[in-house]
Amino acid sequence: MEIIIGTYEGPVISYGVNLDKGMVLEPQFVEKSHSGCVKSIACNNRYLASGSSDESIRLLDLHKRVELGALMQHSGTVTCLTFHGAHLLSGSEDGTICVYQSGSWECKKVLKGHTGPVCQLSVHPSGVLALSVSRDKTLKTWSLITGKPVHTVNLNALPDDVIWNTDGSTYAILLDRKVLVFQPHSGKPVRTYTSERRIVCCKFLSSTVLAYGGEDKAISIVEIESNECQTITGHAARIKAIDFVRSDVKDHYILVSVSSDGDVRIWAVSRDRHDQIGGTTLHNHRPVCMCVYTGEKQFVKQLSTPAPILKHQEVPKKKTPIKRRVLFANLHAIQGGKTIKRKLKHKKRSRVIPLSFES
Repeated sequence: MEIIIGTYEGPVISYGVNLDKGMVLEPQFVEKSHSGCVKSIACNNRYLASGSSDESIRLLDLHKRVELGALMQHSGTVTCLTFHGAHLLSGSEDGTICVYQSGSWECKKVLKGHTGPVCQLSVHPSGVLALSVSRDKTLKTWSLITGKPVHTVNLNALPDDVIWNTDGSTYAILLDRKVLVFQPHSGKPVRTYTSERRIVCCKFLSSTVLAYGGEDKAISIVEIESNECQTITGHAARIKAIDFVRSDVKDHYILVSVSSDGDVRIWAVSRDRHDQIGGTTLHNHRPVCMCVYTGEKQFVKQLSTPAPILKHQEVPKKKTPIKRRVLFANLHAIQGGKTIKRKLKHKKRSRVIPLSFES
């Protein structure tokens, strides 16, 4: 297992986990090909991709440990990257999403539709749909078959992240200090998790376990079905990124977190406890993003039975003026191209009838 970190200064740094020495982190390589801040990073079972403010995507073969070159399709900072199957998807501040074929690195499609920078994107485990959020305050659903947006939902705040869970039955949207969890059967959030300070990152560890952290210097791990929560503390600065590796033991995970002061920690997490089992500190570098490389293919677990339907949380209603807003559409409405709108109620105004007087 390797922990690969993109930094503000430009280098991409890799640490290997030495299991023989008891989860000791040892430096593997430092890649200095970027001339700007590394904003995003992603890897699959062979390749590593890093996106930067220098508008390029640098590629590395992790098997041969050789650099493969750069992709220069975008005309803005590369803000997000994700591998899915034999494809690499990238989002940029130029408002476009590019789909590349892994290996040949040919750009197969350019998805256009956002009018602002793309913040984050996430591909459904089936590979048919993708979600993206942008600074134009929209959530778009894309058909990866046609390369066109099939639905757009207006958001009431600037989004930071969007992620599918591991089996595609749930997705979450990160909005500043809130994480909203949705299921396909409902357009309203089935779970809402809030923090007193800004949430920077979130990750689904399984179909029902969500982890998130941010400026409160803690990591919260919640079971969305039972709403059970445990909090991991230990970092002295805000959490910048989290990633995980599945354990052979059911409901056990190896969680990796990195904070803005360069503190990297490895946690063994189960349903009712967590323990730190390793870590290191980056010197003279400020972490921005991170991914974990295992060299194994990622298989999507298909549901043999329908996912359980979660009940909506009971939130006390606040008396607020009625404003026009578009609610989050569910997956069925997305495929049918429908939106859910709230109608405005207008007060009837009395008509003034002029009076005429006869002389």
